[in-house]
Amino acid sequence: MSSNATRAGRRRAIGTISALAAGCILGLGSPGQARAEAPARFIVPFPAGGAADAMARVLVDRLKDQLKQPVIVENRPGASTRVAAETLKQAAPDGNTVLMTLFDTMVIAPLVYRNLRYDRDKDFAPITEVAALDYGIAVSGSSPYRTLADYVKAAHANPAAATLGVSGLGSVLHFLAFDFTRQTRVDMSIVPFQGGPAMVTNLVGNQIGSAIDGLGVFVEQHRAGKVRVLAVSGKQRSSQLPDVPTFGEQGYPSLLASSGYALYAPAGTPPAQIARWNTAMRAVLAQPDVQARIRAIGYEPQPGSTPAQVVERRKRLSEHWTPIVRTSGYKGD
Repeated sequence: MSSNATRAGRRRAIGTISALAAGCILGLGSPGQARAEAPARFIVPFPAGGAADAMARVLVDRLKDQLKQPVIVENRPGASTRVAAETLKQAAPDGNTVLMTLFDTMVIAPLVYRNLRYDRDKDFAPITEVAALDYGIAVSGSSPYRTLADYVKAAHANPAAATLGVSGLGSVLHFLAFDFTRQTRVDMSIVPFQGGPAMVTNLVGNQIGSAIDGLGVFVEQHRAGKVRVLAVSGKQRSSQLPDVPTFGEQGYPSLLASSGYALYAPAGTPPAQIARWNTAMRAVLAQPDVQARIRAIGYEPQPGSTPAQVVERRKRLSEHWTPIVRTSGYKGD
């Protein structure tokens, strides 16, 4: 082979390699494109299968279209939502991780836990409110108790009936249960569970006399006759369970409690990313079928709010719960 032919072959080989390299670079895309295609993490502080998890999956199904990015639900249950909050605190503030959690995380935990491993003011950036909820007290569908008065009377007389399940100590549920026992003057044992599904299983099986939780935990079971919700905690009856009277209607007007879910990012997340999530969530919450699905789960969808409104809502809840928590004397580790 001549030297000219050899040089031509080398040039063709180099050209082929260069074309392949260019193709690889184009396939990788720019760093911004690669990040946009990475899944966003949507952290939920409760186990899979519960009401909060169900709502998260409804939202995530639509958020991915609004954000133009895959979004995955990440269940981080434990320690009355504190595990999930610590997970968010440790996440990179790049707009790819958010937490949908109850106001308990930012209101109750700072009142209760001495060694809280996050600072609600310094470690998180509020995005928007997502949904509101009331609470309810329920008994097994096979129990003889038809009204709250029936159950309170039985709990006074029968220690087996005087057991009240809650999804974890150191939560709004715990302190609503405490306030209930105080106002009814029943010496009642408060039994903690890790998550609503396990608690409902025990309630249906009559291992506990009653349970307090968000209405979302009870709605489907109530409609199916497996549990019976005796009272709801709002000022008015719930649109999900209009047949169930409030605590106030049954002689306990100061047993009022409501809460909700809000969305947070790690502190330091750029304002543009906060705005991006806020806009996306508002768009999703405005969809009628999403609203219907959230109500069917047992929550009341909100139209969205500003980060400042999330903080204001937190302050109002703190004013309500601070004296009750202090009266209980409960302190966590």
